Amino acid sequence: MDTIRYTSCGYHCECDCVLKVHVRDGVIVACEPDDTINPGLAREDEHLAEDALNRGMVQARMCAKGYTQVRMLYDPKRVKYPMKRVGRRGEAKFERISWDEALDAIARKLVEVKKDYGPFSIMHNPYSNLSRCSLPIAPWFGAGFAGWGTHSLGGLEEPVMWVLGKDTAHQRKEINQDEANIFKSRLIVLWGGNYSATLSSAFVYNLLRAKERGIPIICIEPRYTPTAEVVADQWIPIRPTTDVAMMIAMANVWFKEGLCDQEFIEKWVEPEGLRRWKAYVLGTGDGVDKTPQWGEGICGVPAETIAEFARLYARSKPVNLNVAGSLGRQFYGENPVRASIYLQALTGNACTPGGTAVTLLYNGHATVPLPAVDYQRRPGTYKPPVLMCSFKWLKAIDLREKLDRGEIGKEEYNTTIGNVAGNEPPNIRMAILESNNLLNSLPDINAGIRAMNRLDFVVVSSYYAEMPSARYADILLPQIATAFEGRDDLGHSMSARNPFRSARNLANYFVYRQKCVDPPGEIKSSEWVWVQIARRLGIAEQYSPRLADVPDNEWDEAVEDLYREAYEKWALREDVAALKPPGWQEFQKKPVFRWETKDAYYPFKKDLDAGKNPFRGTPSGKLEFYSEGLSRGADHLATHEFFAGSGKCYGGGNLPPMAQMTTGGGAGFHSEDTERYPLLMSSPHSYYRVHSFLDNQALLKDDCYRHAIWINVSDARARGIKDDDPVRVYNELGEMVVPAYVTGKIVPGTVCLFHGGWYVPDAARSPTMPEGIDTRGSPSLLIHNRDLPQTVLGYYPCQGLVQIEKWRGAP
Repeated sequence: MDTIRYTSCGYHCECDCVLKVHVRDGVIVACEPDDTINPGLAREDEHLAEDALNRGMVQARMCAKGYTQVRMLYDPKRVKYPMKRVGRRGEAKFERISWDEALDAIARKLVEVKKDYGPFSIMHNPYSNLSRCSLPIAPWFGAGFAGWGTHSLGGLEEPVMWVLGKDTAHQRKEINQDEANIFKSRLIVLWGGNYSATLSSAFVYNLLRAKERGIPIICIEPRYTPTAEVVADQWIPIRPTTDVAMMIAMANVWFKEGLCDQEFIEKWVEPEGLRRWKAYVLGTGDGVDKTPQWGEGICGVPAETIAEFARLYARSKPVNLNVAGSLGRQFYGENPVRASIYLQALTGNACTPGGTAVTLLYNGHATVPLPAVDYQRRPGTYKPPVLMCSFKWLKAIDLREKLDRGEIGKEEYNTTIGNVAGNEPPNIRMAILESNNLLNSLPDINAGIRAMNRLDFVVVSSYYAEMPSARYADILLPQIATAFEGRDDLGHSMSARNPFRSARNLANYFVYRQKCVDPPGEIKSSEWVWVQIARRLGIAEQYSPRLADVPDNEWDEAVEDLYREAYEKWALREDVAALKPPGWQEFQKKPVFRWETKDAYYPFKKDLDAGKNPFRGTPSGKLEFYSEGLSRGADHLATHEFFAGSGKCYGGGNLPPMAQMTTGGGAGFHSEDTERYPLLMSSPHSYYRVHSFLDNQALLKDDCYRHAIWINVSDARARGIKDDDPVRVYNELGEMVVPAYVTGKIVPGTVCLFHGGWYVPDAARSPTMPEGIDTRGSPSLLIHNRDLPQTVLGYYPCQGLVQIEKWRGAP
């Protein structure tokens, strides 16, 4: 008879859908959907009242990624033992070693590198961001550093602070919405997002419900995505990196036709900044009237469409505007993000039921706390400083030799990586990449390879030795599958590792991820690894006193006891006890706890309900169209923190102090570089991967998903390219050979290659591809890590200008 266990996926998409797992003789034999609520109902909306659905009392069902991940556990190529490199970096040649040898080597190198190069020489990822350091032992070992900003929200976080005065690292949920908030709107706008592929399939389900209710949905995107196809009443194709031109032209219509919400503006909008921006929009300052006709010439959307959409928008309050991360993750991406907030402010949609201020990621507003383990850690004496923009660490390594040789000065080095001029520069000599594939995901992979090869020591934990980041490891550790093989949170500050997983979107339940099976070989949890390293460094009692002396054969039981204790203490809390949570043993039968969402959260509801000014974080205490800080110019930005005490330095960039249509610079539709590379490549997320995770999953390749570069019919015809032809995609950074997907579902002049494809080098090399021409298609090879001096640091590049030609075979 099968043993039934419950878990959640949790691989970074953070929807935390529930998986029912069948285990037979210690092996997972089947995975089924959530049955912890409404069991046996395939279509809950056919049986439940609307109110029950809106209160979140529904199943949390897995997508294709969630069901197929179990295949990874039994993949014969999986890394099951500690390994050390025996070839050159990049060859992926390793031999098995013992855990003692691996742990001794890591501990020894930690001590050596810190002694020789100081505390800022050790970099840990993936989560040394949001001004935190993710090296678990940093406060007690006395080394490591933090980064500011994030990959996911680069180009969005900073504008939110400039305009709304909210720090997304700690206040993100205050400015977002519960999904049920969309049912209170009269118009839903999806700008730049393909929500059927990213973060929440539940959101698409609710969009379909909204459509059935008659709420119009308009999708603005360069591609005709599955989301546009399934839920949208209208698709407005737009050239990528030109969104702000359409937004400005919409505001032009509102100003001229008196369609703004003057009551909201007078109460909440800082007037001088609005005056400046209105003058820009109407052309009273520069002589260029930013009409819909002006916008059409830039973004490609017909002037009539822009004008009529603007009028529909203005008369449809409340409007639920959903701006995707793609708008920020582009050159000058801060402009459309700021302008989108302006649109909601001008129409009074920024803090009202059914409206939005800015939608970063779908973070439901949890009203019930989660169980938390009492670690009983002792305070550390070291606080890792913020020393760079979080995703600039490869550039920091790459440029360090120039600093050491005196080719650049300390101030220039710091400015380039986002470090405050007076700070000590990091000198990264040891990198620990834990459960991630950042080399493959960060822009300019070849520059990343150069940086990795300059390091003294690299530790990577991975499922596969062939994973691009793992190929450059000196010590390769096996990675545990936390969804099935054991929890992995202790000692880490990242909530993503908490076994009590709260859904990002609905936020009205949590699932306790039960251990389903033992991992194969000698795979251990990350926390076990760090406790053993801490022992070797003599800090185990400070770092993890409750696990410091636990023997291996009692590890799982000890960890389970900590979680049971956390749950039982949580259940006794006054604000929880009224919900009548079951006892621990009863909870284990179906370890999902739900509570009803009483009233859908909308942006700033918490502040408004408490009688607080929602924009009190800005200098004026109002929503600001114009940033006085940015107006001080590049010289000031190069040497000063932006917001005292933040550790953030934007570098000597020239981003306008208010949202404008800024051409030129890096990868943009109207960049001067289009003369050489005329096609703008975007790299959206795929439905069949979580970043690069699962790219080698056979069930999600070939028959169901063709990893190919999208190209418009007209662009393909001009190059003699037919569907499925192998094509050479290239620019000055690199090149690849991939199939072409010739389609009318993408705007002419643009191409698309989904993010997360692994860099798989061929034996054939070229001047730009010294490690081998890519045969799989990793778009990061062709994306610049470039910003200064045209713009400020902070945006995360996800686009590149390329040329495409039909592949004629190896030279």
